[in-house]
Amino acid sequence: MRTPSIPRRQRGTSLLEALVAFLVLSLGMLTVARVQTQLRLNADVARQRSEAVRLAQEDLETLRDFAVIAVAAGARAYDAIASASRSVDTDAGATHYTVARQIDAADAPHAKSAVVTVSWIDRSGGAQQVVLNSLIAGVDPAISGALGLARGTTPLTGPLGRSIRVPLAAKNLGNGTSVLKPVSTGTDALVFDNTSGVVTGHCSGVNPASATRDLSAADLGSCDTTVGQLLSGVVRFSSTAPPDAAHANDLPPALSIALAVGGSAAPWCASEAMKTVALSSASGLRVDAVPLAATPASLGVASWTDTGERFVAYHCVAYPTGGAAWSGRATVVPSGWTIGSGPTDRRVCRYSSDLDGNGTASANLEHPADYAGVAAALAHQNFLVVGGTETCPAGSAVQVAGSSADVFVDRGTVAHQP
Repeated sequence: MRTPSIPRRQRGTSLLEALVAFLVLSLGMLTVARVQTQLRLNADVARQRSEAVRLAQEDLETLRDFAVIAVAAGARAYDAIASASRSVDTDAGATHYTVARQIDAADAPHAKSAVVTVSWIDRSGGAQQVVLNSLIAGVDPAISGALGLARGTTPLTGPLGRSIRVPLAAKNLGNGTSVLKPVSTGTDALVFDNTSGVVTGHCSGVNPASATRDLSAADLGSCDTTVGQLLSGVVRFSSTAPPDAAHANDLPPALSIALAVGGSAAPWCASEAMKTVALSSASGLRVDAVPLAATPASLGVASWTDTGERFVAYHCVAYPTGGAAWSGRATVVPSGWTIGSGPTDRRVCRYSSDLDGNGTASANLEHPADYAGVAAALAHQNFLVVGGTETCPAGSAVQVAGSSADVFVDRGTVAHQP
């Protein structure tokens, strides 16, 4: 009789299974090590790319750091911007960058296209690069402050908290308007809006004995509320040969100003002979323009010093059709003397300056022969009257005596009448 065999159970791990497990573990460890290496490489590349972007931006900002347009000694110039290449070592010399700049003429006027490429070799030997593109505008830095100016539709505020188009001599009535008597002993007064500077009223019947500083809203009486634009300036006389445009202080004869405006309501003009005096007040020494016949007592001061300056101040109001803009011409109308080219005549010149540098005095602010499309008040539209046989004196911008070195006045004139 046979005894049945009992099967034996395997105990422990076979060599083959151990080898397979070791292989799987090894592959896993190699994968982890490779991932770790790749992570370090990517971290290095990310850091290097950030540094490359900084270098490229720094180069572009250097291009914009110009002080003048044309090439000049000792100054960064826009016209000197050109292609270039340089090397930069960072990270204690661990990374070597090459910064290459390519400058091309842009399609836009007064601008240059800049392409900055920063390249380097990473730790694995691979080539890397960052490319930044930009446009360098050729705008003179001297006018860059225009970005901070108020919009053209927003009136600029003057030193007295009013629009710069309101004459300084006008009195603030405290109701959003100011008033001015163009002729000290006249019966007319002009009312200005303090915000826009436009003329909002022409009042008649004002007490001739009342000065501008004494007026109140109750003194204005009957007022025409047609909106207008102010045109103002002075007329000076010089009898010297040649005429002296800088010191034209001759006693002025009688005159008036005529303003011919096309397609608009009839304008209004007034003028008065004036002088300037230096006087002391609680705020210190000041120079005021006063009527030619005025005395210290008439203005309520103890005394003053006459500077010897003489001129005629004029104020005109043009009434644009629809309140938009007006065009026309201002002329001097003599009284008791004649305008012409003879030895007994006088010639009218106008102080004029080419502010925009286009070669001619064509803009309204430049005091042209004829105004076109005037939509705001115009001040300092001055004239010079000389002998009939004299030539209107030409001039250029000169430094004002006692002013800082960057304050200039253009005393040049051109012929206006005849």
